Amino acid sequence: MRNTIRGLLLFSLTLGAAGVRAAAVVEDEAGGTPIASKITAVTVYADRARVTRTAAAVPLNGRIAFTKLPGWLDEGSVRVNLSPADAGEVVDVQVLKTFLARPDDDEIRKAETNVQEMADQIAALDDERKALDAQDRQVDAIRAFSLDKLPKDTAVREVKPEEYQTVVLFVGNALRVTAKARRTLDMQRREWQPELDARRLKLAELRQRSQLEQRTVVITLASAKPAAGAAATVTLTYMLPGTTWEPVHELRTTPEGKTLALASCAVVSQTTGEDWENAVLSFSTQRPNETVRIPELEAMLVGGARPLARVIGGGDDSFKVALTNWAGNNSTWNTYANSGNINLQNDFNLNVKQQLVTQGKVVRLFQEVQQQRGTTAQFTAAAPQTVRTDGRSIRVPIGSVQLAAAPRTVAAPEVSLNAVRTADLVNSSAQPLLPGKILLFREGAFIGTTETDFTAPGEAFSVFLGMDDRLKLSRSLDQKRSSLTWSGKRKRMALSYVITAENLTDKPVAFQLADRVPVSETEEIRVQSVKIQPDVKPDVKGLLKWDATLGAKEKREFRLDYTLEYPADLKTAAANNDSPSAPVDLHMQIRSLESKF
Repeated sequence: MRNTIRGLLLFSLTLGAAGVRAAAVVEDEAGGTPIASKITAVTVYADRARVTRTAAAVPLNGRIAFTKLPGWLDEGSVRVNLSPADAGEVVDVQVLKTFLARPDDDEIRKAETNVQEMADQIAALDDERKALDAQDRQVDAIRAFSLDKLPKDTAVREVKPEEYQTVVLFVGNALRVTAKARRTLDMQRREWQPELDARRLKLAELRQRSQLEQRTVVITLASAKPAAGAAATVTLTYMLPGTTWEPVHELRTTPEGKTLALASCAVVSQTTGEDWENAVLSFSTQRPNETVRIPELEAMLVGGARPLARVIGGGDDSFKVALTNWAGNNSTWNTYANSGNINLQNDFNLNVKQQLVTQGKVVRLFQEVQQQRGTTAQFTAAAPQTVRTDGRSIRVPIGSVQLAAAPRTVAAPEVSLNAVRTADLVNSSAQPLLPGKILLFREGAFIGTTETDFTAPGEAFSVFLGMDDRLKLSRSLDQKRSSLTWSGKRKRMALSYVITAENLTDKPVAFQLADRVPVSETEEIRVQSVKIQPDVKPDVKGLLKWDATLGAKEKREFRLDYTLEYPADLKTAAANNDSPSAPVDLHMQIRSLESKF
């Protein structure tokens, strides 16, 4: 039965009412002439890919078939394009369910016969083995009978040795013959069992082929100018699950430090069931299943109950069906594609798991970019690439730029006693910088990994460039100038911090030193008597920064003094619903500071 797939066919020419229909048939019943095609372009999204297949010199006025497409193809995403535009028109497009093999194919029947024949031969060996076991039991019964009979005969008559010898020889010969026959059977079984296992494995693989779905797209074409040899180029596009990509950047410093080389890559992996060989790759942060609309404001009614009419488009999400098919059949495809190689099968399964982890992370990342910055981005690989359908990660270059850098050294001793090198940059490229890891290289050596946020073209940003070992830092509480006292139900804590910075080199070092003063948002906790040496003014968040330069081997002190007044029972004050609560981190800091007295 053919089911109409909702959606528009995007053609480069004017088309009639051509529908896309799906049916469950086997491949030789598709009715179209199979044509050779090649994957020429792929757009990779966070959780799917749009594949473009091209078939050249396709004859018009007939039915053609793109065969052996993955069984988890998104049928609702199928699009057809005919070039040149005036060559003709697409009359009909069908998506047919096919299989790698029929359950009743001659090859499967022959494999079943071969398995049965070998199984029957081994069964015959087992039957003969049972007969030998029965014969052994009979000989053993004769031996037992003779042993029981001999004492009785000896009591009533004279027993000659020849009589006993005859029984012993008979039993011995019978046992030897039986043992030899059993060894022959065992040897034959050892030779035949591997052959049976191999035939069963082949049969299992053939049966998997009969269960593994594929898709065939049959297209009916009509020539605009009927003529012998009329032909055109047909382009087929469709969506597939089983792939993802994530942005990764490399930042390399130059010896003079005035410019930085920034290279961006897309790390892509795919298990779509098709190899992308020498294809033009694009990478997008967009959600292809989302409908893009012109932004419009709706009326904001206050105090009324009059509803506003709103039309919302519906329809089944055919990609969910494709994703279900991929999840259910991908393992079977792996077993078939890597049959006989358990290591490749295990590697594939591990790659799929890692791909799904990366996919979940990237989907959230790109959604955040779209929600927070209201934008999407698309990148094209610098050159055609080949990506195998084995789930392995491939690094694809998608851009590079030289950025003017303003290097700085910054330090925040309260957080870390290590000064760090940074650079202030402006994204001077024509494309945005996506959130992701940045691999740092200085003078060709890898020095670490940092991260970056979304940065639009023309937007300023800063990057971490590693530790600066030229500065030695310390930050300590001056106990002589610090104290903790009580006055009724309130406490008073006077704090005096001394921060030191020492230049360990023989050259001047410029740096920015950061610290902070507490900011209280509640009446219960008060910050008073703030003194900063050298004098700088904190911002509204209490953050302060000293811009300083130390001469060769110079050491300098910076001081920060302030007083905290707060209830003796800080927990009770924070839990008072009649007044605003102080920030939890400030409470924790106060408790931690009290432990120093």
